[in-house]
Amino acid sequence: MSRFLESFKCRSAPMCLHKEAFFYLLSETTQQFHPDLELDHDLKDVLRRQNGELFHVSIDNSNHKLRMYGSAEELRENINIYENFPGNHEFFGISGEPYQTNPIIFKSLKNDQKYIAKSDLFVILQNMIVHLPGERLGQIIRRVVMFLKSKQARFKKVTEFVKFDEARFEEMYEKMKEDEPKRKLSPEDTNNLRYILFQHFANVPPGDDYDEEEWATNYRASCILIDILKEIIDENPDLFLPRTEDSGEPITVRVFEDGNQQFLMTSEVSEALKANLTLNKLLETISLEEVFKNFDSKNIEFIRYPILRAKHRATPIPISTQEIPNEFCILAIDTFFEFFKELILGFKYFQKADSNLQEVLTVLKVVFELDCTTPYFLRCDETEKMLDNFMSHLKNVPAKNVRNAKSDGFTVQNLKNELAYLGLTAPFPEIQDYAEVVYAEVEKRKKEEILRSCDLFDAVEHCQLNCILERLPELKTFVHNQKGCHRVYGFKCEECAAENAKNQENQKLSILEKELEELKIAYQKVFEERQQKSLEIQDLHHKIWRLSVKNETNEVKMKQLTEKLTKSELSIDCDIACTSSASQLKIQCLICEKSIESGEVPIIRCPLCKRRFHSKCAINWLKEHKECPACNGDIPKD
Repeated sequence: MSRFLESFKCRSAPMCLHKEAFFYLLSETTQQFHPDLELDHDLKDVLRRQNGELFHVSIDNSNHKLRMYGSAEELRENINIYENFPGNHEFFGISGEPYQTNPIIFKSLKNDQKYIAKSDLFVILQNMIVHLPGERLGQIIRRVVMFLKSKQARFKKVTEFVKFDEARFEEMYEKMKEDEPKRKLSPEDTNNLRYILFQHFANVPPGDDYDEEEWATNYRASCILIDILKEIIDENPDLFLPRTEDSGEPITVRVFEDGNQQFLMTSEVSEALKANLTLNKLLETISLEEVFKNFDSKNIEFIRYPILRAKHRATPIPISTQEIPNEFCILAIDTFFEFFKELILGFKYFQKADSNLQEVLTVLKVVFELDCTTPYFLRCDETEKMLDNFMSHLKNVPAKNVRNAKSDGFTVQNLKNELAYLGLTAPFPEIQDYAEVVYAEVEKRKKEEILRSCDLFDAVEHCQLNCILERLPELKTFVHNQKGCHRVYGFKCEECAAENAKNQENQKLSILEKELEELKIAYQKVFEERQQKSLEIQDLHHKIWRLSVKNETNEVKMKQLTEKLTKSELSIDCDIACTSSASQLKIQCLICEKSIESGEVPIIRCPLCKRRFHSKCAINWLKEHKECPACNGDIPKD
């Protein structure tokens, strides 16, 4: 993986962490996150702190108001999940700071090829600068990033993706590293950039350690880097400019993945496929199956985009069209749970005397389509709008805080006692009935060996959620339709149970069908093997029959031939005495290569070459040959 994907030297500026934490924390707890930063601490000292220490300081000075978030490490981990998404500087309002995100690698649905959001390419350019040799880069990065963000602002869409080409980025870095020491600024470039930068920093007062010469040196260095970056951006328009109509690259569309669900934003499908039809509402979705079924998508590259969630909030998702650039949203079900988390743990709504469930339902109906059966998105500011609508008259009504868990944890009875202590048995007399099932779920999900105060907050929240959903069937149906039932600890959904039973039956049927199919395949394989063997056996039988016939024929011929040989010139020489001198010589049978002893009988003589052979050897030889083994001449049949 590319070394330019981690912004470790530029990220976690304390002020940025504060901004991100303010968005992540519940509204009623944000003021407790370093409330007296400038009063109780030397600001320069705080800015030099590591972000881990910063979280410890924040929690230590929160007057126990941040207990629901667990340890400092847990809070930091959750904020890191929450804040890491393309274009987050727009969402958090930290445009003047270095990019505070790690570029994310996405994969295509088709072949898992790597893609990256175009907006994250500017983060990669920032990270290249950090890797350049030199010690003053940390001081000039802010000026250079201002230029990068001005270039990025040309995007009207933050949802375009390109293939992640690591070698190409390395080439850009090498160009930057080689050119930076050689470059000199022209007077014209210097004047132009000086105007831009001084406009930006006009209202930034210099620190006590301000050094004019050092600042000028850093300024010139930043101008040179900006000049190099401009060249890189201009040389790679396919990466750093919006996609054009005549582009050879495929159109990229996100496929959101949440559990086993895969769906697309209708506005993105409509824009990519030029299909107006019913795909005209910005935040509605369409399933991937429907897209494949109803549209020609062969020129579309579908990018897998997982829905991410920290413990208390979902990670914002950038949305953008030509009409509404650079907005952010989350799924409606995430908005629902964030709203109730604010209501239950933040404002302690149901602990206050005038709380009214029907009033809550009325507010929800304004924002949510409670009868919608498919996933859909809502803008990230909807939760705050809903709370503002009806919380003003209860904001200053006192309510008890959740107490600390004991050092050895808490029990089911402790949870029941806490629910009574908080006054929740008044609006929800049945709430303690949920304590046991909720406690069991909290026990399963705990992060440490013993249950802590943050776990007690979770238990109190989910006991109330169970009561609310059971009392408001419309909300119960909504949560089920939006696939959120499993997110409520101990919640029993009859529809889920029925679906699960049906799914189990379908699963059993599917398993049986699969086993049957496997048996069919196995049987077919055995049948084919046996059929093949049967054919092979038949073939062998035919061969044996042919050989048998041939053998019988050969035996008849051999018998006839032997009879002829005994009557012909190949007569058996039975003479025992031989008067010639040659007869006294030992003669070798060429067939068995053994000597024919003088006077040995019976023997056979070739009529052509007159060579003699053992009679038995000759008969066996003629079974397979027609030629004489000595002269290779044809032996007459007669």
